[in-house]
Amino acid sequence: MEVYINPRINSDIFLKNPLESDLGKKIISTSVKMIDELGFEKFNFKKLGAEINSTEASIYRYFSNKNRVLIYLSSWYWEFMQYQIKVKTKEIEDPRKKLKIAISTLVNIPTEAQNLSYLDMGSLQRIINEQFYKIIRTKKISIQNESGFFESYKRLCSSLASLFNEIDGSFKYPMTMATSIVEMSINNTYCCSNLPSLTEIKCGEDQKGQVEMMIQYFCGRLLEQCELSLN
Repeated sequence: MEVYINPRINSDIFLKNPLESDLGKKIISTSVKMIDELGFEKFNFKKLGAEINSTEASIYRYFSNKNRVLIYLSSWYWEFMQYQIKVKTKEIEDPRKKLKIAISTLVNIPTEAQNLSYLDMGSLQRIINEQFYKIIRTKKISIQNESGFFESYKRLCSSLASLFNEIDGSFKYPMTMATSIVEMSINNTYCCSNLPSLTEIKCGEDQKGQVEMMIQYFCGRLLEQCELSLN
């Protein structure tokens, strides 16, 4: 059974919703495949059109440029993660358990993602790990932010921040910690394969387990220190 979600992606990112047509879904799925294989720098609409047996003009009806495609893909990724965290923590009362589940979800690809016929979540996760800073650190960031391009990412971080507030209402930096959790997951996964001297994480079958354990460790120690400082 295919999983279906209706991601709340800002409509200013695209010209035509790609999830509302077979061609649009093909553009998304093939973009993920090509960016993962070629890298974002070598990816372009001419190559994409050739791969899907369509014209560049047809792709431009959906997106004005390839940067918008990347922003769309990242928004979709964060929406899916937010959805998964919400579903998996719905019946959980203990905020510490909810935080643990949220961290595990961020690091690992949910099994439900395997039922998405038009999108390879494994490839998309690799794209996010490799291209994250190209998305949020550009000269146009202020204008794009004002247009709401990063609302999906900010909603996810707000949800994580709320968990820290639930655990400890006196916690001073919930949003900073929330964004740190996300970036720790991305940075250490990336460095493990590309800049191994910058992380203790070792590549291998248990790589994601190591990243998850590391983030749990940091959160646990930080919250523990906060509790001690109040006593």
